Amino acid sequence: MDRERATAQDTILIHYGELGLKGHNQREFRRRLRDNIRAKLRRLGVNWPVEETKGFLTVHGPPPEGGVSLQQALAALSEVFGIAWFSCARHLPHERFTVASRDDDFARLEAGLIELANERAGAGQTFAVRANRAEKTLPFTSTELEKRLGAVVLRETSWKKVNLTQPDVTFHVDVRHDCTFLFADKQRGPGGLPVGTAGRVLVLLSGGIDSPVAAYLMAKRGCQVDFIHFSVTAETPEQVRQSKVWRLAQRLGDFTLGSRLYVVPYTYFDLALMREKVDYDLVLFRRFVARVAEQLAGQLRAQALVSGDNLSQVASQTLSNLVATSRAAEMPVLRPLLGFDKEEIISLAKKIGTYEISIEPYKDCCALISQHPRTSSKHERLAAMEARLFPDYQRLIEQTLAEAVCLETEGTSELPPRGREANSQSPAEQTSSTGL
Repeated sequence: MDRERATAQDTILIHYGELGLKGHNQREFRRRLRDNIRAKLRRLGVNWPVEETKGFLTVHGPPPEGGVSLQQALAALSEVFGIAWFSCARHLPHERFTVASRDDDFARLEAGLIELANERAGAGQTFAVRANRAEKTLPFTSTELEKRLGAVVLRETSWKKVNLTQPDVTFHVDVRHDCTFLFADKQRGPGGLPVGTAGRVLVLLSGGIDSPVAAYLMAKRGCQVDFIHFSVTAETPEQVRQSKVWRLAQRLGDFTLGSRLYVVPYTYFDLALMREKVDYDLVLFRRFVARVAEQLAGQLRAQALVSGDNLSQVASQTLSNLVATSRAAEMPVLRPLLGFDKEEIISLAKKIGTYEISIEPYKDCCALISQHPRTSSKHERLAAMEARLFPDYQRLIEQTLAEAVCLETEGTSELPPRGREANSQSPAEQTSSTGL
């Protein structure tokens, strides 16, 4: 059979899943997803058009630009929250289907599908054709299209077996009024909501396995994420860049599309605590961390703190200790890992690429404070201790934040301004007497 060779342009087809369930604000969610996709692609050095069609977003990739392939773009999109699935598709433009033109239009569809099927041919494999009509006024049904195109694949290619229940390969045909998308492979996206649609949070980043996973989960639900890390002594930006904490922040920045890492010393707290022997030193330290983080979060206009705490995983994470820690701050402390098993956390850390960094040798600040923490504490008793040990707690917080260092991961300058930082002169790196 002589057929006109289909003219196809490679396109990335993106389905946004959960966003389609939103109400009147759905448009804002879709707009933010488009912006995030563009920002992610700009990291590759390309500015491919991101457009919206009914039920999908599309990225039209021209011939390799600057050495960037569609496969590289697909890998980048696998880190963009809000994407349910995506696929590299053939884009076949055509005039609107009519009864008079349907034979010619079918011929173009058949030619395009034959090319796709020949590229995916495999010995002994089964296939199915699934059709979708975005416009229900088209002069054929989805079933009619599936039967006709399936017969063409059997007749014109090496595919010889059809399996409509569990095929090895499914050829998808999505017909619209002015074009058709043909694709065979759906890749799962990370799901969730686009970063920037659910407010801002400040994550307590320890350098262990748990807190990076907690940050990932909050970004997946649409939060813009910044980090605060407590170091033994004050550090310079150069020292921070050599640390595993910075590499964790950079890796998480691939998902958050840009975050700020604040490194603050707990030297002043340590000096004050050395004046008297107490049994609740670790819980007191965690309350100190919450108060310092709360003040910084307020300056960044973050709405909540985020911790990698996991209920009863270690002595400091018993329910009474978590309650006592939370009561030290007025701002909510979110704990997305509270009910996870450790193996579940490790599995997710490996999946997102933080596990190998997290297990590198590094002395956690909590381990430095106390090796045998108390498993039970009460807020009232701890508050009385703090009044005695730290008579000017606000000054302790201000001294700590005064020595903060802030570094920004790639892409942070593309995010909306946050709090005082909207007036900062350098979007790349900051150190100041206020810690901002």
